[in-house]
Amino acid sequence: MEKPKILVIDDDPICSSLLLSILGDDYHVTTANSGIQTTELATSLQPNCIFLDIMMPDKNGYQVLKDIKENDLTRTIPVIIISSLNENSDENLALRLGAQDYIFKPITPADVYSKLKKHLG
Repeated sequence: MEKPKILVIDDDPICSSLLLSILGDDYHVTTANSGIQTTELATSLQPNCIFLDIMMPDKNGYQVLKDIKENDLTRTIPVIIISSLNENSDENLALRLGAQDYIFKPITPADVYSKLKKHLG
């Protein structure tokens, strides 16, 4: 049986590595360190879920989220935001833009798995 595909978009290599170590045994994880790469990667990879950081230098996560949700080929992919922005207003904006969930950094394996299981079934 093929492992579900996860796309991680985060410019912080430590966070990307941590997610890879948490999920790597059970999922096929692809990482990207730029929001610019996301639409093409999500369209070609068709992941089962996307973990997305908000604070990135080239294109922030809110812009990337809008792009994902406006694309017919990617709009149904669940997006879980992982961010150090820990204000309710940040979480509310992400959810209004179409994110399915929000995890505040620092992340824990329990948080990652519980959110992922919730949205993948």
